[in-house]
Amino acid sequence: MTEHYIDAMGFMCPVPNMMVQEKLEQAQQGDVIILETDHSCAAVNIINDMKKKKIRAASSEIDNGIWRVVIRL
Repeated sequence: MTEHYIDAMGFMCPVPNMMVQEKLEQAQQGDVIILETDHSCAAVNIINDMKKKKIRAASSEIDNGIWRVVIRL
């Protein structure tokens, strides 16, 4: 299992989602992708996209205005 970290601070949609898509191409079953963003819409869009792909994902606000999205393959 590998943990992939994406720092998407300061990036607005669709850039964070594109960053996740790039990591998904590199990741393997059992890997975890962690993305941190200061753009709440990015977290929502990534979660919705992962649901469509039937990939487990969850987000939480870890600090005021900072969200962490955890994707488990």
